[in-house]
Amino acid sequence: MDSSNPPEIARIATLTAIVLMLAVAGIAGVGAVQFVDSAAALSSADSDVDAYAPSKTIEPGTTSTLSVQLANDASVEYGAPAERDRVTMVRNVVIEEYDTKGAPVTVETGTQSIGSISENKPVSVPIKIDVPENAAPGTYEMELKIRFTTTDQLGGEEQELNKLEDETITFEISDDPQFELTRGDNSQLRADENSLLDLNVKNTGGETAQDVAVSLSSQSAELIFSGGKGAVARIDSLAPGETAEVTYEVAVGANAPARLYELNGAASYTDAQGIDGRDEDLSVGAEVAPRRDDFSVAMDESVVTVGSSRLMTVEVTNNRDQRLTDIEASLGTSDPLDSDDDSGYIAALDPGESDTVTFELSATGDANPKTYAAAVDFRYDDARGISRMSETYQLPVDVETDDGMELASISPLTIVIVLAAAAAVYGAAVYARAKPERLPWR
Repeated sequence: MDSSNPPEIARIATLTAIVLMLAVAGIAGVGAVQFVDSAAALSSADSDVDAYAPSKTIEPGTTSTLSVQLANDASVEYGAPAERDRVTMVRNVVIEEYDTKGAPVTVETGTQSIGSISENKPVSVPIKIDVPENAAPGTYEMELKIRFTTTDQLGGEEQELNKLEDETITFEISDDPQFELTRGDNSQLRADENSLLDLNVKNTGGETAQDVAVSLSSQSAELIFSGGKGAVARIDSLAPGETAEVTYEVAVGANAPARLYELNGAASYTDAQGIDGRDEDLSVGAEVAPRRDDFSVAMDESVVTVGSSRLMTVEVTNNRDQRLTDIEASLGTSDPLDSDDDSGYIAALDPGESDTVTFELSATGDANPKTYAAAVDFRYDDARGISRMSETYQLPVDVETDDGMELASISPLTIVIVLAAAAAVYGAAVYARAKPERLPWR
């Protein structure tokens, strides 16, 4: 007998007394009725808390919630039926510790206070478990240390009994196909463009997956798939550890902010036994870059002479990732620049392709020699036939004098020297004609 538990000792002593009283009552005859009535006020039960895990499978590479049921497995040792609920009830139930016994998991849940558990009402308790991606599939055990309180009715007085039990549950780490999504190397999207999004799909599970269908969906109106808010890509087979690349067509809105967009995913498959499965709660990010210019423009020769005009050739390159058609160029100028031929046309440009347009450009006679700006923009049709206007591009234009040097820029001293030199040459020529006999070489 454990002398460290006084309530238990008292309960055993009382039971002994009852047995003796009933024995005496059997001898005394009529007095037995009174002893039996007294025994009705004495009630005791043997209560236990059992733990079960009905759905015991958890997945590698996830933080899973294992649902554990706690049930009150009580039996009445003696006492009146009316007292059964009271003496079988377990109260102040607390799960104090979780011992994973070497299983490759980490329990994230701490001490849990459950409350009371009656005989016919089990309680479900969630236990959050972190399962590494490389956790070995198999069946494992976890020991729960559970503390609770029960009550005995002894001669009109209640006795509280505190108990501490260890309950073991089993759980399984699944070897079913599991999937991981990552972006491909060349999967940057741009605002106002249709692009291809490449994803890598890896089977991180322990079995081969057949007929894999990977679905993606977007929660943003700025990023949609060719078929709407979602799209599906298919893979014939993926062995454990194998990776396959799938591609989705994505359209990004013109006003989409440059940032990382979250895409939700799921993968349905058929396993080696022909059973259909589904891996939910997959996700991957899609990086959207700022909108880029529709075209790049360049002008090799950009010099116009004061008071004259010339033809200017502009090279136009398609910066978009799609074919552009019916490209109409328009030149804009302001004084002192002007143009009598300010439009150009290109039938089509494929991505990265270049062509030229030619404009006539003139400078007024009173233009100051310096650099001015002309502007060019484009109206075009995109790959979907939608008419669009491009950005406006600035073209530097240099205005120069006829000889590249202004008379006003020559200093007066230079003019005097030049005129004096000319006069000296002229005088020498006249003298030589008048008196040739006085020349030194005569």
